[in-house]
Amino acid sequence: MTKNIKSLNLSTVFICLFLAACQTKVPPTNLWVLSETVSLPGINPIGIAAIGDQIWLSDGDHNRLVAVNSKGVRLDSITDLERPMHIAAHKGLLWIPQYGADTILSFNTNTRALLPMAVSDSLDAPAAVAFLGEEKAIADFYNHRVLFFNGDQWISIGQEGKKEGDFYYPTDVQITAQNIWVADAYNNRIQVFDKSGAFVKMIGVSEKMNAATGLFVSKDQLFVTDFENHRVLVFFQDGQLAQLLEQGLEKPIDAMVKNDTLYIVDYKKSQMNLYYFDH
Repeated sequence: MTKNIKSLNLSTVFICLFLAACQTKVPPTNLWVLSETVSLPGINPIGIAAIGDQIWLSDGDHNRLVAVNSKGVRLDSITDLERPMHIAAHKGLLWIPQYGADTILSFNTNTRALLPMAVSDSLDAPAAVAFLGEEKAIADFYNHRVLFFNGDQWISIGQEGKKEGDFYYPTDVQITAQNIWVADAYNNRIQVFDKSGAFVKMIGVSEKMNAATGLFVSKDQLFVTDFENHRVLVFFQDGQLAQLLEQGLEKPIDAMVKNDTLYIVDYKKSQMNLYYFDH
């Protein structure tokens, strides 16, 4: 009798442990849901950023930036650029990496002034720029590195290669309070570094991405455009996959969250998909 009770208690413990483990692996019930698809005729978007109610899109194929509203109505443009890529908005200015000119420009939407950004070293096809306070980062595509300014000095992160900390054509970058996040496009992964340039972690390898071209880091999540696989992967910041977005996408290339709306721009379809978070 005692033996049976002990066996029952042990079985109960294993069942409880199994249920508890399963609870940690239940997929999230709160998901991003496609709410609207906005056509962008004549625009092949690469990057996206917002200033006020204006959504700015880099159109590298036509060497310009175009501002639209959430319905796709054109509001403004900046022309005569040289293949602008993943743009950023910071302190009321637009920052424009010119892939074809090896420079980064700032643009004041009020004065219409275009001014070059001072960088400590020569760039070779800058693909993205990012800011946080006085910090800034540049994805230096053909140099296979990220340049990071910590508010005091520039440091160079990475080199060409496949190992952790190496890059093979980085295309996008973002800075958060603790880390630097890099779309390591043709290594098909996201790499995360601390502010000293030390490697922290890798995200997305097991998902077999094919050209991780763009990224956006929100308060809780990481959005990665998986360009050649026609999808966007949504991760929690610890690297756990939260959701796959595939409906209506063909060559998604950049993402942005603004006012609780997720914007994904599609290079091939010349469109912008809007998603809301279903609580």
